[in-house]
Amino acid sequence: MKKETYNVVQWSSGNVGKASIIGINNRKDLNLSGLIVSDENKIGMDAGAIIGIEELGVKATNNIDEFLNADLDIDCINYTPLASFRVNEDPDLDKKNIIKILRSGINVVTTVGFLFPKAFGEDYLNEIESACKEGGVSLHGTGYNPGWLAELVPLTMTGMSQEIKKIIVSESSEFSYYPSKEIVIDGMLMGKTMEEYEVEAERYEAWLSGLFKEAIYLIAEGIGVEVLDVEEDLKLVTAEKDFEIAAGKIAKGTIAAQRRKWTGNCSNDVTIIQEAIYRASEDSAPEWNDPVGVTVEVEGVPKMKVSFSHDWNDDPLISTAMHGVNAIPYVCDAEPGFVSFLDLPLISLKVGS
Repeated sequence: MKKETYNVVQWSSGNVGKASIIGINNRKDLNLSGLIVSDENKIGMDAGAIIGIEELGVKATNNIDEFLNADLDIDCINYTPLASFRVNEDPDLDKKNIIKILRSGINVVTTVGFLFPKAFGEDYLNEIESACKEGGVSLHGTGYNPGWLAELVPLTMTGMSQEIKKIIVSESSEFSYYPSKEIVIDGMLMGKTMEEYEVEAERYEAWLSGLFKEAIYLIAEGIGVEVLDVEEDLKLVTAEKDFEIAAGKIAKGTIAAQRRKWTGNCSNDVTIIQEAIYRASEDSAPEWNDPVGVTVEVEGVPKMKVSFSHDWNDDPLISTAMHGVNAIPYVCDAEPGFVSFLDLPLISLKVGS
């Protein structure tokens, strides 16, 4: 049932968490009702003090159970920690946390994945749907890319199509300016030796592939075709010399560029391609002379192509956070179950709300 104000608990206070707290606090229809943190040094601190703004009257805790009491009337938990599949000893911790929250009767919006669980099979999807039905609530996964660029842009373009043969989303990003060591070095494995990469490769590649496969399956569902199989290709390039980026040092011989391609072969002779090119700097992997930015192509009738320059968005972290925050009212109002972009109205900031 639609409400004038939705009570929201923010999970995490890092880069995306900070932007989420500000976004929730700025919307008149959202009330920041709690903050969950993993850093024990932040427990008991005011949410505003943690992120460097005025105090908000909300104290941080690391105990999720404090908010699962129905008497507190929590409508949604905005779940934005670093993905457990990537950084936690228990790769399934995010899924366990989210299912626990859903079963307690609280909606979840998240940026750790869950863009289109159908990509992982019916059993995986049914487990999530069952938790949603038990709690009478909804789950929505979102983000920046994947989460907006990889899915919503091409799907919007297909609304102008008479025929579709191929959809291609290609992102080429360089991370010299990106200040997060947690994301660029610890998460993306830039600056790691090949030996260090091999230790973490299985989980890293499975996590990243999962995100882009979800994007492929979501697009396929949106245009009414079935994914038959997904082919994967990976190329890594190491640094020819030492250099510094905002996140830290990239030493000679360590990973400085990565190129991945996922090709979804679908029914009706449709192909959906997601490509991600990540460079530690503009000088890394000069043989990949793709312009830095994002290109979205829909090959068919008509043939369409949209390109985003590298500077089209000056803060993707804020965008990641806000695409989730701005979805919260719609997710809370949705029928119980998993809801993707295909199920929700257009997500936009309501200025003045």
